[in-house]
Amino acid sequence: MCRGRGRGFTAIELLVTLAIAAIVLLVALPSLRPQLAAAEARSTASDIADALQYARQYALNTSNLVTFTPSGCGYTVATVGGTQLLDAGSAGGNGVSCQPIGQALSFLGDGSVALCTQGAQGLSCSPAKATASAQVSGGGSTWQVSLTPGGMISTSTS
Repeated sequence: MCRGRGRGFTAIELLVTLAIAAIVLLVALPSLRPQLAAAEARSTASDIADALQYARQYALNTSNLVTFTPSGCGYTVATVGGTQLLDAGSAGGNGVSCQPIGQALSFLGDGSVALCTQGAQGLSCSPAKATASAQVSGGGSTWQVSLTPGGMISTSTS
């Protein structure tokens, strides 16, 4: 009876294949970084838009005043006075930069946007008069999240 060679790969063949795959990956990785940064920027912009929508919807559903406070590429969503933290997020890194909405924005019970300040006589809110926007950039892409005084949220790229 003749014994033939097994049908598997030898250790040398596997090592050569892994070495070739590693070299190809090292060559391709630098060219993938811009795409990864662009995807991270898109995801960050989407997260900001989702948080704004959540804050607005919470204000509409509960008739509570809800504040969206930007912080770099991150944010917090809380009832006014910070008595109840509703959502928080942090993103960026990986070649992503953010120009956040310049100030905290509050959503009123009707879904519109107001600028509120805490003073000696208590909380004072005035309706927002202009569209607020944040920009998120990465990998050669820039995403803009816009919020109108009426509470409409949109995301666009340039």
